[in-house]
Amino acid sequence: MAGAEAVISAEQRVEGVMRMGWRWLLVVVLGVNAGVWSVSAVAGEPLAAVGRPNIVWISCEDISPLLGCYGVTSARTPRLDRLAAEGVLWTHAFACHGVCAPSRTGIITARHPISLGANHMRSRVTLPAGVRLFPELLRESGYYCTNNSKTDYNVVRDLKVVWDESSGKAHWRNRRKSEQPFFAVFNLTMTHESKVWPEGWREVVRGLEPTTLTRTDAVTVPPLYPDTEVVRGDFARLTDLIAVMDREVGRLLDELDSAGLADDTIVMFWSDHGNGLPRAKRWVYDSGLRVPLIVRVPEKYREWAGVGIAGSRDERMVSLLDLGPTVLSLAGVSLPAGLSGQPFLGPDAHRGRRYIHGARDRLDERQDLVRSVRTERYRYVRNLMPWYPALQEVAYGERNETLKEWRRLGAAGGLTEQQGQWLQPRGAEELYDLQSDPWELRNLVDDPGLSGVLAELRGECDRWQLQEADVQLLPEAMLERESVRLGVVRGELFAGESGRERLGRGLRAAEAAARGDGIRVSEWVQEADAAVRWWRVEGLSRRLKSGEVVSGEVSDLLSAAAVDEDPVVRLSAACGLARGGQFERAAEICRGVLVAAGGDEILLTAVMRTVDESGAELFSRCRGDLEKYSGGEYFDRLLQHAKR
Repeated sequence: MAGAEAVISAEQRVEGVMRMGWRWLLVVVLGVNAGVWSVSAVAGEPLAAVGRPNIVWISCEDISPLLGCYGVTSARTPRLDRLAAEGVLWTHAFACHGVCAPSRTGIITARHPISLGANHMRSRVTLPAGVRLFPELLRESGYYCTNNSKTDYNVVRDLKVVWDESSGKAHWRNRRKSEQPFFAVFNLTMTHESKVWPEGWREVVRGLEPTTLTRTDAVTVPPLYPDTEVVRGDFARLTDLIAVMDREVGRLLDELDSAGLADDTIVMFWSDHGNGLPRAKRWVYDSGLRVPLIVRVPEKYREWAGVGIAGSRDERMVSLLDLGPTVLSLAGVSLPAGLSGQPFLGPDAHRGRRYIHGARDRLDERQDLVRSVRTERYRYVRNLMPWYPALQEVAYGERNETLKEWRRLGAAGGLTEQQGQWLQPRGAEELYDLQSDPWELRNLVDDPGLSGVLAELRGECDRWQLQEADVQLLPEAMLERESVRLGVVRGELFAGESGRERLGRGLRAAEAAARGDGIRVSEWVQEADAAVRWWRVEGLSRRLKSGEVVSGEVSDLLSAAAVDEDPVVRLSAACGLARGGQFERAAEICRGVLVAAGGDEILLTAVMRTVDESGAELFSRCRGDLEKYSGGEYFDRLLQHAKR
């Protein structure tokens, strides 16, 4: 289809919808403050004439748009290429997070996980009252809803309420009434990051002829990565995994054809986030957030959906947060209030997002806090913990061959400056021109010619974090303890005007810490909010160099923080004291917090992380105490890392 497909811009699409005919009354609403251009439609006879559509999702894991229909010449994806030829391909679709659990949480709730306190990897967060997972609304409207079978949600919910069936056997064929419309989700896992590892890859491709496997000289290595045979091996294996996945997509589509349901079923294909490679998966750049999205709409629903012609490309920016609202809209179900997502098809489709937002918080055992805003041309990144390098040591990700090669070459001086920068601490802000730098390698934050762009995206990031009530500005252990103490779910901690004011103070404190601004002890001790106190001490402690003599105002601040009423603030002081060579004092703090933590795994892990990141001397003083505790998987990973 290259060279032959139609490219549908946002403006062309709206013009096409407005020519739909007498059934539609269209009202254009410009939602500038929400960053969304929306089109509302009132239908005279919504779906009565043709019946409600079946809807099938086919999701896969951990792939960027590496399909033939996206112009990748090494791809072997005939079934997905055919699906794109029969449907519409989105060129600018993005996840809200670069890793599975937060991304899938955003998809199933249609809300950004930062607003729920659910953006940390493998959280188990209670939802605020009234917040539901969108398939529940479909079920109530008469749909048969199945999930096969991955969930990986960061929220607590009874799956029997969400799905008619969620299992490895769940299927639309299992419905009792053949006339009942269905929403069926099939999650394909063979492209997961772990399958790129040689042992995982061998398991997936064992049924393929060796001659069909991808040669390393057939792939293209982006300039982000060192171009070595090891790295090429990862890209070749990923290409093979995508080919196997394409066959499974074909099998699922054939089932619809065999049942005579293809003309009654809307099919959506998407990936939960970008490639399972370093500085892609887990990250907020295009390499981690940009995903394939293909939608095939049968002819009888095209007018209702407002979809482009078969084989076209839609250039509107959409988020995977929009998937659920789109399904509800196509099914004729009213959207609940408070969603982050907006439908991109159906009578209430938006004209395309002006901004795409992304977020990164704790990834397994390693903490971080990054927010990003993307326009069609630029990406702004806000690093609120810039003292960490981009490529932190996350134990699970360290098994990747490309990352091993990256670290080996970094130690040997074999990386370019643009490749080596990801092994170093970051700046507080980043700005990229995606038009000239699609791999986001040249940070233009100090370019005076882009000061206006920087100001706009800074302001949008502020607006978004405040609008979404970004509760994850609180360190995770503090967030959990405060939620329990107050009897309030995480997503409601910043509710109301007082909550918004508190969030604003927290954001300013986080930005000051990221910039390295100083603070007087007299000001610090008067601060009533523990989160603000933590940010200011954390920013100070993390910028101290190992062995640096601590004196004067810095020493006074660490001394005050060492006896703070909040254990998380005390841990931050311990980090600074250890860097200043006061190891026994730091160890006393860590031992005290261990005792105070009781069975709180999040706080226990925070202690272990503080010790691990403060070096061998502090660990040697705390090791005996730490080994007495069982703080969960992430605690154990950090303990094993410290032992090495």
